[in-house]
Amino acid sequence: MSCPHRAVLIITREVQHTATSLARKRIELQCHMPGGHTGPHRDETLGETWQDRGEELTHLLRSEKDT
Repeated sequence: MSCPHRAVLIITREVQHTATSLARKRIELQCHMPGGHTGPHRDETLGETWQDRGEELTHLLRSEKDT
């Protein structure tokens, strides 16, 4: 059985001359590790890893300048 954990990665961008960030892209991630694994979750297709926060769906924010 595969891991049921998923994440939504939201890539944000800054609006010039303001303190505002806007969502630019939303990516859905699915852990491809076996169920009950230890360590971070991993979406093999997109090469992304994340730590869950005790829930099956985790929301992650990343600035586009960090990508």
